[in-house]
Amino acid sequence: MDYTFISKAADLFSLLERWNAEGISCVAMDFEEESNLHCYGEHVCIIQLYDKKDYYILDALALAKDPAGLDAMKSFLEGPVEKIMFACQSDAALARKALGIQMRTVYDVRVIAMALGFNGNLTGLIERNLGFCPESTSQKKKYQTANWMRRPIPKEQIEYALSDVRYLFELRDSLVVEMEQKLKPSEKKRVLHEISICAEQKNPERPGWEKICNFKMLNKAEKVYIKYFFLARDGLARKADVPATRILPKQLIVQMAKRGTWKGILEDPALRYEAVFEKARLDAEAELKGN
Repeated sequence: MDYTFISKAADLFSLLERWNAEGISCVAMDFEEESNLHCYGEHVCIIQLYDKKDYYILDALALAKDPAGLDAMKSFLEGPVEKIMFACQSDAALARKALGIQMRTVYDVRVIAMALGFNGNLTGLIERNLGFCPESTSQKKKYQTANWMRRPIPKEQIEYALSDVRYLFELRDSLVVEMEQKLKPSEKKRVLHEISICAEQKNPERPGWEKICNFKMLNKAEKVYIKYFFLARDGLARKADVPATRILPKQLIVQMAKRGTWKGILEDPALRYEAVFEKARLDAEAELKGN
């Protein structure tokens, strides 16, 4: 599969200018990301694009390191070119968090699919509406856990990534026809409104410690302890540039919060971090006493 790899601001601005000159106002788009699997933090790694004629890979890691590159991505992601996506919410949240960009002019085909009763993934929707299965489940799982931070990106990973945008135009057309046939005018109006706001933030972003399983079930003191133990672990992971789970599994963070201490829970090799977690324990106690 032929594609153009873009890692410089000038090349992305040039593409946007060419699209404007050629009257290309809509493209298919998807992200590949890194989320604390191979290194610390969440990163937009590449952005796959298809304009019905050509494929493009934006090297978001390289572009984000350059202020001009970030401006170029902002011009595109916040600009008037319509972006057809499937399930855009997580990508939109990542763009806000990692790039400081609020995506706009997004057309999420999953909104129509759900209104028509479909709740599966992209592969399932392609099979439902276009009549074929584009990939095996094992292949998809393989590349979902691939390291997208690596450069150069292996050819087979690129081809997998581009397959996620290959059929989005056809899917949109098929779903629009189905929507016109099956939904009432009031339902269509609601769907189109949901599409118009699909990339907007629906709820305030919660801090990471509140996303740990069963956080809501913890009592007040446990919630304070889990915050400080989580932040301590996060600081260690950031410094070492490793996923936080390599420092300490979240299950042990919960145990420490429930006991209000790291003692008797930390084991080798995490014991070498006892001074950091002891400070976190003392900070938590200070906040609890202050309240």
